[in-house]
Amino acid sequence: MAKRAIWQRDFSFMETREDLLEAEGSEIRDRSVRSARNMRRLATNVLAARPGMFFMRGLAADKIVEVQPADGLKFGVAFLDTQVLILNESGGTVKTIASVPWSDASALWVVPLREETLIGDPASGIYKLTYGAGDWSIDDWSFESAPGGEVAQPYWVFNKGTSITPSARTGSITVSADAPVFTAAHVGTRIRYGQREIEIDSFVTSQSVTGTVVSKLPPSYRITVADASQFRVGEAVVGQDTNFQGLVVAVNTGANQVDVFTTAFFEGPDTGEKLASDDSSSEISAKTEISPLASTIWDEALMSSVHGWPRSAAAVSGRLIFVDFPDAPSVVAVSASSSIQNFDVGANDDDAIVRQVGDDAPRILHVINAGDLILLSDRGCYLINTRDSGVLTPSTFNAIKFDKRGANDIPPVLVDDAVVFVESNGQSIAAAILSGNVYLKWSVRNLTLFHNHLVVSPTALCGPAVNSPNVEKYLFVVNGDGTLAAVSFSTGFGEETVSFAPWDTLGTFQDVIPMFGSYWCVVDRDVAGSTVRMLERFDNDAFLDSAIDTTESSEAQVLLIGGEVVTIGGQEIIISQAAPTHLPSSTVSIMSGIVHVGEFEVDATGQLVEEPEIEGQRQIGLNFEAEVAPWPVEVVESPYAGIRPTRATRFMVSLQGTLTCQMRANGYTRQMGGYSFGDDLSVPPPQTDQIFRVMVAGRRDHPDMAVIKNIPGPFTVLAIGQEVKV
Repeated sequence: MAKRAIWQRDFSFMETREDLLEAEGSEIRDRSVRSARNMRRLATNVLAARPGMFFMRGLAADKIVEVQPADGLKFGVAFLDTQVLILNESGGTVKTIASVPWSDASALWVVPLREETLIGDPASGIYKLTYGAGDWSIDDWSFESAPGGEVAQPYWVFNKGTSITPSARTGSITVSADAPVFTAAHVGTRIRYGQREIEIDSFVTSQSVTGTVVSKLPPSYRITVADASQFRVGEAVVGQDTNFQGLVVAVNTGANQVDVFTTAFFEGPDTGEKLASDDSSSEISAKTEISPLASTIWDEALMSSVHGWPRSAAAVSGRLIFVDFPDAPSVVAVSASSSIQNFDVGANDDDAIVRQVGDDAPRILHVINAGDLILLSDRGCYLINTRDSGVLTPSTFNAIKFDKRGANDIPPVLVDDAVVFVESNGQSIAAAILSGNVYLKWSVRNLTLFHNHLVVSPTALCGPAVNSPNVEKYLFVVNGDGTLAAVSFSTGFGEETVSFAPWDTLGTFQDVIPMFGSYWCVVDRDVAGSTVRMLERFDNDAFLDSAIDTTESSEAQVLLIGGEVVTIGGQEIIISQAAPTHLPSSTVSIMSGIVHVGEFEVDATGQLVEEPEIEGQRQIGLNFEAEVAPWPVEVVESPYAGIRPTRATRFMVSLQGTLTCQMRANGYTRQMGGYSFGDDLSVPPPQTDQIFRVMVAGRRDHPDMAVIKNIPGPFTVLAIGQEVKV
């Protein structure tokens, strides 16, 4: 039988689903591997172990974001249930804000806006984190004042078909409704009767409240016409000369009188002009102002303690956009371009916009500026074209549904011109992509078709660290089981560029944050019998997780004055110590440069029980394994005999700059690398570029082969080969 060496150098898709095992010859299988645990794809399309993580601090934060309040200034903001911490690039606390208005930080949304950062709590309201004169504060965020003492806030009709009747047009009044629409939560909020505001002072019953008129309410008129039989209750009427406009509330054909609620021109129509409806008109002979009529033209504050607060927001083209209102889920509220605190709607280009989107009452969950405005709902994806005009105005706000797939409530991320989101099924990851040459078109592509096993009840998405100095950019899916799905891509989200790999650690990942030009992560680790939340940072120079990097002695260096140890309350003041005090009662690894020194125990106080006799730079932290397992080559194509079955006899791997690894073949594992014959044993083993080989014993139907980084250190896989008998 002839032998052939089959090499794989293309790992474009990284790890793919197990049911491709028999898909020999398919492109997806030929360009992927069976397992890529804790591996990443480099820009050169080779595989390397994921970076380790440096320990930054203990931090029980629910949400962390980066803000840039001024040129050259970057901070991390950690949101907790009871406080806010402002962090510097080393993870240290710059400022603690000990009092916050929310109780559940996990539900917050955050929109950084230079000096101000907006913070939304769906349960209590909207706030602003402000930076000024080197200090930070949290205050209530509010809408601008409008003419007449009104508030430039968005309003919405929550009770269509219900009418209200104010007792007067000015002063302190009673407002009565013909249905139970009021609650005690209305007190302090504002409603509008005919576009004029009333501030609610007290709750009487579900159909009655008292309030104060903010600006004079529209009048109601009893208008005598030549023939009232031509008018119907509920239809709009207009004065042909004055352009008076109103809504017919009652018709008395016997007296030829029409009761009209005014919607425009409060002075009312003139005697002698005609009052016209859609299909008829009649001359006016008299008019009399009467007590305010019951009207269905009334609305309430779109966001308040009554109807809740938006659950998502974004800043787009100088405007602030709110979506996902609890009682109006299909509504999108866009501020005026002149001020993000002005939601006074109108037809001018710079006016605010409050619109309902979609025909099937979707819940608009997210809004993203991707050149065009993308709205993601639970029932589809919508597009508002702003790429062509470059502006968003009331006249250009036209939401078009371009895909029926919905999103869930996990915030999406923008990657170049693509919007990556979790589909409404809670499992699939999709990307809305703009493609085409002459005619650009938005479409949605499922990214996890061949990687669905790596996405497990995702809880968060992390976009790329835009300012990272590294060529490779990554997108992370934070899974509910505490693992990550690391998504690498070259220039976009075309089929040929996207790959997935599973990452894990000794603990559970809770979040990943692009911050300070790198990826930071929140990790829960079991330490000394309890779970501790830690803030760590991925770094290419780290070979361990939760690592400290030091040149100092692990023995505590205490403060001395005049040769005497200084104590406070009987405790020595420690000024430096290179001990893993955050990992008590753990087993840690120690690296000297790129060489693994060994594993060592940490006592209950965080001190090493024994310390190796090494000097200089070293890392102390937790080991993590990495593994690449190829698909077995089971058939080959012969020019004379066609497709023929094979049997693997040798497993080969080409490694770059790797000191040691394990190779597994059909259950047999062998340690490779390290020192070779003739090496100087007084110095660390050399980094080499080398091909390692092991025999594949046995006749399994589907051979199992893998190369494993079991010991900390550099690990780069250039190619994987299999020698087969044909």
